[in-house]
Parts: sequence; structure tokens; C-alpha cells
Amino acid sequence: MLDPQDRVPLYQQLADRIRSRIADGELEAGDRVPSEAELVAEYGVSRITARKSIGLLREEGVVYTRQGQGSFIGPEEARKARRRRGQRYVEIAEDLERRIRDEEWRPEPPLPSEQRFAQHYDVSVSTVRRAIAILRERGMLVTVPGKGTYLACD
Repeated sequence: MLDPQDRVPLYQQLADRIRSRIADGELEAGDRVPSEAELVAEYGVSRITARKSIGLLREEGVVYTRQGQGSFIGPEEARKARRRRGQRYVEIAEDLERRIRDEEWRPEPPLPSEQRFAQHYDVSVSTVRRAIAILRERGMLVTVPGKGTYLACD
């Protein structure tokens, strides 16, 4: 299920779930995406959340919508581009790890904001969040809700 307590908005969590289903091969190019009603029933979200998730995926080129027929996984070219973009967060995590090891930042104050990193790397904030999550899992960063992300003290 989705986590309403997570800092990542529900519509982004749902979009991530759909992307995972694509990456796992459960949904392929040309397949119909579950309808808003199906997403509501399956994930326990509001119709607005389901609609916003599909809208986000449409903006990213992952899905396209046909009037009166529903939304479908994008063509193979869009799927391949999505895969290439999908690895960008790993590259960003590696770059941030290098910068941490080079002591570019100190434990205080917090690191630059997610928005600033997103601008620097020319990616979405959700891509930056995924990169930061990798470094948190490795014990390199600590995020304090409402205060920011800090270097973890050894």
C-alpha cells in the first residue's frame, strides 16, 4: 500500500508504483493503464490522486491518453527513454557520494534543498529524492522533516 505519512505525495507514490509495474514487465507498451476507478479500488486513494498520478505520467511521456478509451503505456521509444532516465537518480547518488567523500559539505548546515539539487542536475525533485534515499540507506545522510538533509555523523 501507499504510505500517507511519507513526505512523498500520494500521487507521486502511485506514479512510482505504476512505473515499477512497467519496469517489472507487468505493463508493457500499448497496455491500458488501470482506470481511475481501478486505481482507487486497488490503492485506496481518492479519484483526484489517481487522476493526478496519470497526469504526471502523461507529462513524463510514460503514458498517453485516448479520449473515451483510457490511458496506455507509451510507445517503445518512450519506454526506452524512460529506462534511460530511470537510471539518472543512481548517477546523481554516485556524484553526491563523491562530493561528500571530497568533503564538499560539512555536517552543519543542511545540504542544499532538493529543489536546488533538481535545478543543478536538471531533473525532477522526485529523482533527487530517490538519489538521497540511496545515500540515506547507505548511512551517509540523515533527513530531519521540516529542517533538511544533513551529513550523517560517523
